[in-house]
Parts: sequence; C-alpha cells; structure tokens
Amino acid sequence: MLAVVAINVAGITGIAMAARAMTEEIARNMQLETAARAESLESDLTAARADLAFMTGSPVFFGLESALGSRDPREARWRRLEAEGALLLFLRGHPEILHLKARSDRGTVLVEAGRRGGVPVLWAVPAPSAAAPPAIDAAAAGPEPITGRFEFTAGIRKVSGAIALEATLDSSKLLARGLPVDTAGRACALRDAAGRLLAGEEMPAAASHAGDDRSGGRLAQAEVKPGEWSAPAPWTLTCARRRGPAETLFEPFASRYRTTLVLNLAVMSLALLLGAFAIQQARRRQRLEARALEEARIRDLERQLFHAERLGTVGRLAAGMAHEINNPLEGMVNYLRLAREDLGHGDATGALRRLDGVHEGLQRVAGIVGQVLAHADPAATPMAALDLNAALRQTAEFVRSRREFAAIRFQLELSDGPLTVRGNQALLGQVFLNLILNACEAQPGGGEVRLATRRDDGHAIAEVSDRGPGVPPDEAARIFEPFYSTKQSTGLGLSICYAIIRRHGGDIAVEPRPGGGARFVMQFPAAAVGVAGGAAGATHG
Repeated sequence: MLAVVAINVAGITGIAMAARAMTEEIARNMQLETAARAESLESDLTAARADLAFMTGSPVFFGLESALGSRDPREARWRRLEAEGALLLFLRGHPEILHLKARSDRGTVLVEAGRRGGVPVLWAVPAPSAAAPPAIDAAAAGPEPITGRFEFTAGIRKVSGAIALEATLDSSKLLARGLPVDTAGRACALRDAAGRLLAGEEMPAAASHAGDDRSGGRLAQAEVKPGEWSAPAPWTLTCARRRGPAETLFEPFASRYRTTLVLNLAVMSLALLLGAFAIQQARRRQRLEARALEEARIRDLERQLFHAERLGTVGRLAAGMAHEINNPLEGMVNYLRLAREDLGHGDATGALRRLDGVHEGLQRVAGIVGQVLAHADPAATPMAALDLNAALRQTAEFVRSRREFAAIRFQLELSDGPLTVRGNQALLGQVFLNLILNACEAQPGGGEVRLATRRDDGHAIAEVSDRGPGVPPDEAARIFEPFYSTKQSTGLGLSICYAIIRRHGGDIAVEPRPGGGARFVMQFPAAAVGVAGGAAGATHG
C-alpha cells in the first residue's frame, strides 16, 4: 500500500512539475509569437518606408509641379494621371497606409489619395481658397493620426523638382496584417512610447491581468521600432490569450487521478506519457513551422529590397562608367591616328609622343574603372599631393590634339610655380577632361577655351572658361543634378564632377563669363608646395 501511495505521490509530483513546465512553455511560446508578430510589423513598416522613399525618387514625380503647370494641357493631364495612378497602386499594395499626399518643395499639395470605405480613391486637390475636403476614413488612423514624411535627396543636396510624400498610417490595418492562422482566444494591442493606444483587438475575458500564475503566460510584450513615423517610439505590442483546452482540463484530470490511487495508476501513467509526448511533438512541429514560415517571408522581403537596390546601383554605375570611359577612348583613337601619320612620314619621335598620349588615355580608363570599384569604400580612394597646373596643362594637351577641336584656341593663364592640392590624379583629371570637352563642344564653329589657376587665401582656384552660349540662370541651379542635361546627353558628367570635387573637400560653381560664355570655377584646399611641376606661365594655343 505504501508503495502504491508512494507511486501515486510521485505521479502527483510529476503532474505538478508537468503543469509548471507547461506554464513556462506556454509563456515562452506566447513571447515568441509576440516577438515574431512585432518583427512582422517592423518588416511591414520598413517595406512601406522603403517603397515611399523609392517613389520620391521615381521619374513619375520628378518635375511634377512644373509639368502640372505646363502650358500643354496634354502633358499636364498625362503627368497627373501617372502620379495619381502611382498613389493608387501604392495604396492597393499597402493596405496599412490610409492617406497619401504629394507635396512640392514649397509645400503645395500636387496630388492626393486616400481610402473611402476601405477602397483607394483619388482626392481632388482644392484651390487655396476652397473648403477643406472631408476626411477619408479618418477614424481608422486613431485620435492622433500617425504620419510620416519622405523626401528625395542626392547626398547632402536637396534635389530641385523632387516632391515629398506625406503618408498617414492605419494602425488597425497594420496590426491586422500577418496574423497567425490560429487566432482563437488571442488578441493584441499596439501602443506608442507615451502609452497611447494605436490599435487593439478584443482581449479575451480571462486575460485581464498578468499576475495569475495559472494563466500560462496570458500576456506577452515585444518592442516595435517604427522608424520615421510620428508616434513616439518605441512602440509596444502586448498580446493576450485565454486558457486553452489543455489548461482547462488539466486540474479536473489531476483531481480524478488523486482519488483513484490504484485503479487508474497504470492507465493514467501510460496516457500521461503518451499525451505529453504527443503534445510536445505537436507543439514543437507547430513552432518550427511557424518560425520557418516567418523567416521565409522576411527573407523574401529582404531579397526584394536588396534586388531593387542592386538594380538601381548597377544602372547608375554602368551609365556613369560608359559616359566617362568614352572621352579618353576618343582621345586614344585620335592619338593612334596621329601616330600612324607620323610613322608614315618617318617621324618616330612624334609617333612615340603620340603613344605616350595613348598610354595616358589607358591610365585614365584604368582610373575610371578603379573609381567604380571604389564605390564600395570611397574612403579607400588613394590621395596624394599633386600640381593643379600640371594636371590642367596635361589635360589641355590631351584634348587639343583632337582633329575636331582644331579651330579651338587654348589660352593657359596658370600661376607661377606649382599650385599644390591633395587629391587623386585620375579623379581630378577626369573632372578637368569633362569640363574642357564641354567647353570645346559648346563652340562647334571654333572659339576659345581659357584655363586659369591662382592661389587665394589658402585655397587653390582653377577656372575653365569658354565663349559658347553660356548657361541660363534658371539652369545654373540644376546643372550639377544627376540626369539633368541641356544637350541630349545622359546628364551624368557634371554630376560626377561635382561629387569628385566635393570628395576632395572643394566646391564648384558656374557663372557668366564677361563678354559671353560660361566660366566654371573650382576651389580646393591648398596644400604645401612640394610637387615638382615647374613654373607655369601664360601660353596660348
């Protein structure tokens, strides 16, 4: 009898330990599910922010304000339709976004879209004196709507003509996205850092507090980092659950077990062992499947974002590289032609000099390729002391040898002695080559290109001037923007020049040249005089 009692006492102790382990396991599961759902919310917010930031840089919205004010009504109508279609498609793909406004850099609302009855609709932009439009599903955003503002910038410069997108977040729809398949007896609430309720589901009646040890961990919390949305961060996700069937039936089952010390000993022991094993395996399988599904979804989102980013980066690098390599290739072809003529005349010395020019072109191409490879780590670009006078004179000699520029007169007004700066020879040579070629191409019928340098209050100044048509004042403010061109080109040349000069700690500006033409003025921090280059006086060609 004592042995039977001892066995049953051991069984009761085992049930108590199993109850405690079950409580801890349920609490862990609840915490893991809450953390997974919080990560899902962060992923949705990240995806929305990334898509909004991408839209601000898309061609659909660049120059939208000027296009809508165009004198051509067809152009204005088509641009408006494109912008409105982009907003509607975005709302259709992001049900957590309630309202979208596209504003100009002056704050004017250009296009607007929202939801009415849950359906994405366009909103007519009112005139400044018109009454404000009625709210579109405003209650869904809560007492204080959660908003975000996203703008397109290029480096430290704000791109002229770009728009800003203002988005209102529907926290209820956000919380409803990515719900687990089994939501019976479970509910979650989302609050901001100030404790304000952003969205909530109906809580189970049995989960009113977290102090009951028998609740099996009814409440669990996880932190959500919203990023750039207006509600104070971090947000807190709180999830609750009712007691499940296993928990409800556990205590009566233990009570009956205590009253049947002998008869149900063998059956209960076997049932307990088999049930515990089956429950453990089922929960383990369910936990692993849920985690695998969540990780697969997150990996898919990451792949999509990385793919879009890689495509954009590769496109820009390929366009810039093709544009920059074309210039030295043309000069190399010209040098090879001249070397062939010199060899035909028996002038081996002249041919060798032309081959030196070809070698210089190859070095320029290698430098450009090295610059593209250095995009992964711009700080690794090698810098050394170099003479601006020597670099300008070498580039001018490289360009003036081209046959199509035979009618161009080159005027060099370089400072006496070396003008030393710290920089990269290939990068600065690329800048000078671009500017001199632009100056020559601006004078197809012949003209003058003036190259000048001077030292001014601790700075090295270099100028490239021409007698072409010049740059209108309204275009001078945008001429260094990416993909902006006035001559049917890629619009990358001056943008790349600007980026290189800024990397060297300098600046570049364009201004009218007295007497007609344009003058590009570059300013660099001057370094100590130490580069051998010899005195450079004024010469004419």
